[in-house]
Amino acid sequence: MIAHHGAPGSHVEGVAFADEAARAVGVRLIALDRPGMGMSTLSPRKQVADFADTVAAVADHFRVDQFAVLGASGGGPYALGAAARLPDRVSKAVVVSSPAPFDERAATTGAGGVKRAGGLMILRRFPFLARPAAARMAQVVRKRRGLLAMIAQMSPADRERIAGDDWLLEQLAANIQEAFKTGTRGVAVDFQVLFARGWGFDPADITVPVQIWHGEADGNVPIEDGRRLGWMIPDAVFEEVPGEGHLLFVDHAAEILKSLLPS
Repeated sequence: MIAHHGAPGSHVEGVAFADEAARAVGVRLIALDRPGMGMSTLSPRKQVADFADTVAAVADHFRVDQFAVLGASGGGPYALGAAARLPDRVSKAVVVSSPAPFDERAATTGAGGVKRAGGLMILRRFPFLARPAAARMAQVVRKRRGLLAMIAQMSPADRERIAGDDWLLEQLAANIQEAFKTGTRGVAVDFQVLFARGWGFDPADITVPVQIWHGEADGNVPIEDGRRLGWMIPDAVFEEVPGEGHLLFVDHAAEILKSLLPS
C-alpha cells in the first residue's frame, strides 16, 4: 500500500499513524514524501495527476506490480490521481478526510462554522499567495504556541481529541515540521497544485474500486466534500463517521486499512 500524506505533511504521518496498524492488519506500508517536502527534492509538477508517474516509479523500485493507494486529507486527490492514471496497477483507492475538486459554492464553512474556504478561494484566484502562505505556516509551526493556534481553528471534535494527548500533539508537530525540512517551496507548490488548479483527471472516470471515509464533524474539509466525491466516483463506497473530525484516521487506522484489502 502506498500512502499519500496531507497538505502540509510528510512520511512522518504514515509512520506515526499507520505503521503499527498496517502491521496488525497485514498491509505493507510505503509512505511517500511529495516533491520538496520531507526527504524529497523539489521537482516540476503542474497537476495532481502528474504525481502518478512517481508512484509508479516507487512501485517499480520495490518490485510491486499491483498495489492499493491511501490518501489522507490533501493526500486524497493524489491517491485518486494514481487510481485514475494507473488503473492496471492500482487495486483499490481509499481516501480519508479528502477534499473534492474545488467548488466555490461548496467551499464556505466546515463543521461547527469553522471557516476553511477563504484560503482555498484566495489561492484559486491568486495562486501566487501560496508562497507567502507556506512561509507563514512554516514560521508558525516552529513553536508550540503557533501549533496550538492552528489547532484552535479546527473543529470542536478535533480540539477535544488533541486536548491532553501530548503524544498526538508531538506527532502532528513533527509531521508538519518535516514538510518544511528543506524550505517552503515544496509546500507552496503543493498548495497551488491542490487548490488553485485542475487536478488533471476527472474522478468520474476512475474505474478501480474506491472507498471514501469522512468524519461528520470535520471542520478542515467539510463532510460535503466527501459526499461529493462519493457522488462523482462510479460505485464508490462512502463511509460517514458520526462525531469524528479531520483526525478520523488517528483512531480508526486499523479499520480503514482493512478496507484496503480485497473483499
